[in-house]
This record gives sequence, C-alpha cells and structure tokens, in this order.
Amino acid sequence: MSSGPLAKHGSGSFTITDIIELSRSGVIRIPGFQRMYVWDSRDVLNLFDSLYRGFPVGTVLFWAQPGKKEDVHFGPISVRAEATEKALWVVDGQQRVTSLFGALASDNEGIDDRFEVYFDLSKEKFINPRKGFIPPRAMPVREALETRKLLNWLRNHDSDLEARDFDVADRLGAVLRDYKIASYVVSSEDQNLLREVFDRVNSAGKPISRAQVFHALFASDEEPGSPASVVKSLRNLRFGEMEENRVVQSLLSVRGGNVQRDIHGEFEEGEDISEWYDKTESALASAINFLKDQGIAHVKLMPSTLPLPVLAAFFHLHPDPAPWIRRLISLWLWRGWAYGFGSESGQTPIIRRAVYSVNPGSNYKTTPSAYEAAKSLLDSVPSRKEIDVKVEKFSTKSTRGRIVLLALASLGPKRASGEDIRLADLLEERGAAAVTDFVKGRRTNAGSRGFWVDSDVDISEVNDISILDSHLVSPEAQEALRKADRDLFVEIRSKQLKGLVSNFLLSRMDLNAVIRPPIEELIISGEYDD
Repeated sequence: MSSGPLAKHGSGSFTITDIIELSRSGVIRIPGFQRMYVWDSRDVLNLFDSLYRGFPVGTVLFWAQPGKKEDVHFGPISVRAEATEKALWVVDGQQRVTSLFGALASDNEGIDDRFEVYFDLSKEKFINPRKGFIPPRAMPVREALETRKLLNWLRNHDSDLEARDFDVADRLGAVLRDYKIASYVVSSEDQNLLREVFDRVNSAGKPISRAQVFHALFASDEEPGSPASVVKSLRNLRFGEMEENRVVQSLLSVRGGNVQRDIHGEFEEGEDISEWYDKTESALASAINFLKDQGIAHVKLMPSTLPLPVLAAFFHLHPDPAPWIRRLISLWLWRGWAYGFGSESGQTPIIRRAVYSVNPGSNYKTTPSAYEAAKSLLDSVPSRKEIDVKVEKFSTKSTRGRIVLLALASLGPKRASGEDIRLADLLEERGAAAVTDFVKGRRTNAGSRGFWVDSDVDISEVNDISILDSHLVSPEAQEALRKADRDLFVEIRSKQLKGLVSNFLLSRMDLNAVIRPPIEELIISGEYDD
C-alpha cells in the first residue's frame, strides 16, 4: 500500500488491493451526502473491462479527516468501522470504489448480483451469470486478485481449461494486482482546497445536487441544522416530503440576495448556522400553511414547487401580512402556475429574480415592503391570457395535471359513506396511487380520473347526489357507467371537467383585480385626509 496519500494532500495512486483492504477496514468511507449506489451490472462489467484493457478509470477524490466508530455502507455492503483519525471519505468515485470492493472482496460474495463478475477466459470477456449458468471456462474475478487463490482456482478447474486459458488468467491477475487507481487526497485542514477540487470534479459527469454540496460543506448527520433536519421537521405538518434542494434555495432566499451565488463562503466564522435553518424551517412552515389556505393539501398537489423559496423569503420578512397582501400573493401564485412565473429559461433564474423582488439582501439599503414585493412578483407574470384547459395526456406529475387535481379537490370529494376524504392523509399514504380510475384503460384522460378510494364500491351504485357531485359525476355520466359505455362517460365528464378547471382558475387568478396597496397603507399615507 502506498503511504504517501495518507500523509498529506496531493495526487497519488492506490492499487486495487489498497482499495479493497482500506474499504474492508473502514478507513475508506462513503459520506452520508453521497447519493446511493446506482450502477447496474453493465456499469460494473465496463469498469473491469477498462481495467483489463489498461484504460484510465478516472481519479478518486478523498477527504482525509477523522471518522467515528460506526457502520459504513458501500451500497448494499455494510462494514463495521472503528474510530480513526485518518479516515478517507470518498468525495468523488463512490460507484467505482463500491464496485471494486463488492466484486473483489471475498467476504462480499452473494450480497448483490451486480458484484458477481466472472471473466470468460475463452473470450477474454467479463460477464454476469445468466439464470445461474456459468460457462465452464469462466472464473470469478475475486479469485484472481491474490496469486494463491488464483492458482488454487486454476488447479481445481484444470480439466475444464485449455492451455491458453492459464496465460489469460495470469494476465488478468497481474492487471488486478498492478493497476494503479489515480487519487487525490485533501487533508482535513485544507477545506478551501477541498471545496475547489470538489466543485471541479463535480462539474464533470452527472453532478450531485446543490443540497448535497451544501450538506457536505456546512452540515453533518449529528448537527440539528441541515437540509435533512428541516425536511424531517416539516413532515409534522402532514404536507409531504420537501425536496432538500428547495430547502437550500429557501435558506439562501431567507438570507437574501442571489440564490445562485457561490455557497462556499456563505457563513462567517462563528456564525450560528443552525439558527438560519430554524429561520428557514419557520418560513417554510408559514409558506406551507399559506398553501393549505389556498386549498393545496399536500405537496403532491402543487403544480410546481418553484414558489416555495420565494414564499419562504416573503414570510420570513413579513410573517403576518395584511389580508389584502395575502390576496396579492395568492394572485401571483395562481397566475404563475397557469401562465408561468417568468420568461427566463429554467427555474433557478426565475427563482433568483423573484427572490430579488422580495429580499434583495443586505447590499441594498432598503428591503421592499410587503406590497412592493407582492406587486413586483405580480408584474412578472401575465395577467390576461386565454385559459387552455386540456384533459388529454393527463399526468399526475405535470403542472396541468395537478391543476386539474386541485380543481377536483375543491369539490370536497367524499367516500361512499358520505365521509370527507382527507386528501393529505390519502396522498401521504398512497402517493400518485391516490388518483384512481373510474374506468380502466383511460388513465391519460383526466375525465376518467379522480379520488374515488372505495375500491369495493362502484360509483355507479351510489345514489347520494352530494357524493356524486363531490366527484364531478353527473346523473348522465353515472348512467353511462351503468350501461358500461365507458367512452360516453369519459366524454361527458371531460366536458364538465374543462368547465370546472376553467372556473376554478379564473376565480383564483381574478384577472380583473385592482393591484393596489392595502387600505390601511393608503389611509396612513394621507391619501384620504381632508
């Protein structure tokens, strides 16, 4: 094992044997912010093919810092690691390290099919067994890493092999023993260097999320302040799971300024980071309660979560706005969902501009008033435009699809018993499966979808008009169901649904509303003085 990379930061290399032994002993660790192990069998085979052919497999970036006694996870593999002052945390290269450890360490045999890699000596090709069949001249790669094990395997399979196979196996063993994995180790004392290298590495290939970068730089699993801790706390509101990226955007919005700024120098030395997470959590809780007042019972009904950081910034600065201001923010919300929140390409530039309208940051002398912020937001979205309601190509994940669901939810759907359906609980429990089918084979037409949860009762058998109305099922549509005329049912309900959605949106966008300050501000300003 090369000791150079462990002593100080800098470039170096590890043999594959080094990687295996350091992983087995818990020196190499996968930090919690890394996404899960996502490689499939083909990815693992390609890695070994590159090794065998002498191709470069990329540099593994490590961060050298202490590690506590804990269970370390390499995808499906768990290792009990002792406390050490010289742990090597994988910042980039998790998929490669996990694949090598899983496929080559003898104690990982049988844990995951992706790690069952064989080398067909006759074809010099890496394979996975198919349906349990292993070609007679294929050897497990984990038998080739150590010379002793390689010789034993060749001796035990001598009768199945040809003379050339021994040379091929020897070449494989030499490759696995001699191949050097390029590495870069950053010492724990040099965090600025880590951040620079981290960003440069992360800019190539598929980057990890901004929330994961933020967590890596400013949080740990033990600290109360982190994107994950905010997500966990907000679950108590029964609104569903927040995305950690939205939490990070909300924190930056609450602090004000450009949400696309470099986050490395975000906090001053000694600044209480957990306090800012608390403020973000409080602001998001206010935003969620505002959304619930709009009839949005669950995050899975939000046409888009784009407004969340903007709402967080607004309610952080204006925790108790006047009812008229809340009305203006509501107009912005619905008009934005209907027509778009801006002309910029991509969500992040739109959020950046919207947050500037609300909380431009400490570099500005004054912060916009609640009315100024609301008016600026409204000015950025169209106020008059035709509403194009489509029920075809329905999806529970699309903006249009969720607007349709919100319109249906506004009817207060009921169970067959007449009891109100608690949509938040239903969505929390079932997710997208909460949106059921009145007729089969028409899932992409919203006219056949709804929140009918009583699978043991067909809605065609319901006689209570109030229950039918709560699901937008007219007597004519119900009669079509009774006659098994599915096409007619969908046709009737689709027409009614278009009218419902159009009226639903128009009432919430209020395109004729006068955009003015609250009355109390007009009075204070002296506009109504004698």
